[in-house]
Amino acid sequence: MAVIGAVLASSPGHTRRSVTRAGPVRLLSGVPARGSYAGIFVGGENLWWVARRPQAVAGAWLHDGLSPLLPDNHGAEVDELAAVRGGVVAHIADISTGITYGALGCVVFIPAALAPDRVLCRVTVIAVAPGGEKVWVQTAVQHSNGGEGVPATFRSPTWAVNLAGRPVSPALRLPLGLVGATEQGPLTQNLATGKLQLWSGATGRLLPLPVPANAEFVAAGRDKLVWQSSASALHITDLRTGSDVAVPVPAHWVPPSETYPPVPASFDSTGQRVVLALDRVDSSGNLSAEDLFVVDTTTRTVRMILSKPLPISSSGVLPADTLAGSWDSRGRLWVLVMSPADSYYQLGYWTGAGPLHTVPIAQGLPTTLVAPGPS
Repeated sequence: MAVIGAVLASSPGHTRRSVTRAGPVRLLSGVPARGSYAGIFVGGENLWWVARRPQAVAGAWLHDGLSPLLPDNHGAEVDELAAVRGGVVAHIADISTGITYGALGCVVFIPAALAPDRVLCRVTVIAVAPGGEKVWVQTAVQHSNGGEGVPATFRSPTWAVNLAGRPVSPALRLPLGLVGATEQGPLTQNLATGKLQLWSGATGRLLPLPVPANAEFVAAGRDKLVWQSSASALHITDLRTGSDVAVPVPAHWVPPSETYPPVPASFDSTGQRVVLALDRVDSSGNLSAEDLFVVDTTTRTVRMILSKPLPISSSGVLPADTLAGSWDSRGRLWVLVMSPADSYYQLGYWTGAGPLHTVPIAQGLPTTLVAPGPS
């Protein structure tokens, strides 16, 4: 499976790190997992269902069997994958041509029971609303503009659909850069100005958002927004009360540099904990390692998950190019690590105490992961 991501000419993107290591190496440190695994989805150029062993989601479940992925066989990849009630939604797009922002693709609802899927709409980016019963979607510029970037005044059609594909909100004209969704409505981070804004899902009216102008989006939950404006702390803002708490980040660890779409961060079912990747920097400011951390918004603590940070060499090379986490309905935190040079990946899960439980290495290069749950 190939490396995924939208071609962005207008904003800094997530630079994929190349590697030259040959042959499988142990990606995760921990104890072998025993017993049955919860079913989870991983996606990249293929879409896989992982229970006891990875298996491809049959093409008959996607786009009337024309292809395992949409919209065609040229460059179709799952570039966004998110849990919804009863399953997952995948944004599957063809990114083989250069465009200003994102890639127009299909939003597909795939039931966790592996019943036939349902194509909801064709857009460029998605954000699941709290509760997992509707998905905010946005379309964008579909052609190159000579690298001039996106005008600050550009507005993009943005609306919500339910899991049957029916619109459940007015069509709003919002700034390009959908990053998340709250109970009140969608969140955007303008690709030209960087400004984070909250919008009424019913009227499209700009709502008060008590964060500074330089706030960078990290994650959004039912009533919480996680953001950062410096390398020393993450902020959790309660959108109901406006109160804000700062959670200190461990010394020498920083959130990944600005990317779009954002590097995935996942809340657990309580909405109190969020998992995200952090990068370690040395005294010269160079990246030296990457690891997953759980931020507890109640205790204001940050805890490292993996038993051994994944090293980054002085040239910026990471032996694993994907590091993602997602909670399942049983409260276990699943971890995905992928090695792009050798076409294999490894999964593991953490119960909240003790070591990481590791699943045997499997062939393929998934770049997204989600564990379907109640929301």
